Amino acid sequence: MRLKNYNEDLVLDTVKIVLKDRSDVRPTRSFILDVAAYVLNRIPPKYITSERGFTREVVQAAGNGNGEEHRLVNVIELIAYVNRAIEVVARRRRDGAPARSRRAPAAAADNGAARLTYFYNMPHIFGRIVDARDGTPVISAEATLWINDKVAPPAETGWRNPYLTNEQTSGYFSFWPVVESGDSDTMRAQLKIGFQHAKYEPLTFRRSIKVPGDFFYYDYIRGDKLLDVGTLAMRPA
Repeated sequence: MRLKNYNEDLVLDTVKIVLKDRSDVRPTRSFILDVAAYVLNRIPPKYITSERGFTREVVQAAGNGNGEEHRLVNVIELIAYVNRAIEVVARRRRDGAPARSRRAPAAAADNGAARLTYFYNMPHIFGRIVDARDGTPVISAEATLWINDKVAPPAETGWRNPYLTNEQTSGYFSFWPVVESGDSDTMRAQLKIGFQHAKYEPLTFRRSIKVPGDFFYYDYIRGDKLLDVGTLAMRPA
């Protein structure tokens, strides 16, 4: 077996999966390769030289064995890279269109006195929804995130709210809320995630969190900004 960067196949598969939900993009073969190249240049390679090594990576990517949570975080980060790469490549291919820079949210209105604006970088929120009877993943459950009684808009295109669980992610759901701003050094956020499914009773998860104010806003997922709400169970209707 030839020397191979296993991440090439992983990235290409992820690009194709993400593009299925991106109706705003009409990809060509060269577009997909440009997106994959963007991502591969930003993650460490993982070379294998044997069928055994390939099989081991496939099993790990499927979530078998130890370290499932760590691999889930890696998948979430990879999806974030892919979504960003799609935006960058699409922007570069717009003939004559000026590049658009990401802007920070508007600061709080000035009341005449000098005030410091803080940015509340919301955590990336994820968890898993399962059947209360046997612990199997609940597929096609609609999960909606509210923050302080308002449906939370996503930080980037491709991060949906509501989110529909699917077989590929084995019942996991994830949200990346948009950054907010204000003049306090902390923000209290009341989180509510509501779950709906035709075959199950509705379920609501609530949690109050304190979000520290930062001097900058971050347009990427940080390891210290992850919130795992755990495994939640829905009961049949």
